[in-house]
Amino acid sequence: MEPVRSPEDLLRIGFDRSRVVIVNECHNGDQHCARTRHVGRRMLPVAHVLGVRHLAMEALHPWFAQTANRSRELPVTNAGYLGHEDLRLLMADALALGWELVAYECDFSKWKGLMPRRVAFANWRDLEEARNLTEFLARSSPGLRLLVWCGNRHQRKTPQRYSGLFGGRWIRMGQRLKELSGIEPFVIDQSVTVEYRRGHSPRRGRSVAIKLSWLI
Repeated sequence: MEPVRSPEDLLRIGFDRSRVVIVNECHNGDQHCARTRHVGRRMLPVAHVLGVRHLAMEALHPWFAQTANRSRELPVTNAGYLGHEDLRLLMADALALGWELVAYECDFSKWKGLMPRRVAFANWRDLEEARNLTEFLARSSPGLRLLVWCGNRHQRKTPQRYSGLFGGRWIRMGQRLKELSGIEPFVIDQSVTVEYRRGHSPRRGRSVAIKLSWLI
């Protein structure tokens, strides 16, 4: 039986195996699991000791990251996830440690396809995010360690197939990042501990999801 690992232990293992570690939070529209963000805050001091000085975050755009990095304060906003108090605390903790925020979200204005609820849009977005991260890593020092914060299952390194309106083969950011950068990211997946709806978590049964939630 595998030993129970704390988030801090997993982070140490992750950076021992790769210079890029991806951790996900869990959200559904404007709802989110606060615990997953709290776990992120717990990880930052450990990552700092391990030499990490950059936090790349989904939903960040260049103007927000540049303003925060320059002023060492978060711009005031109530828009989307960047207005959530617990996510702002995560970013503020990184700034307090002297870190830089890295924007890797896609430029949504460049999407020229059909409605954004189709898998074509999802694939385009994940590819753009991976490209932005790859470009950042390419212009950084070879030894730079990067902590990447994403939502839900964008960290996946294998494709998923969906049916219905959102049907098709969805290739996520984690897989694209490996393909484009040549770096195998280490993934810490919190979604297995969260029920997005009663009795359901993405890859585990309800009882395991509830049990694991107590472990972190």
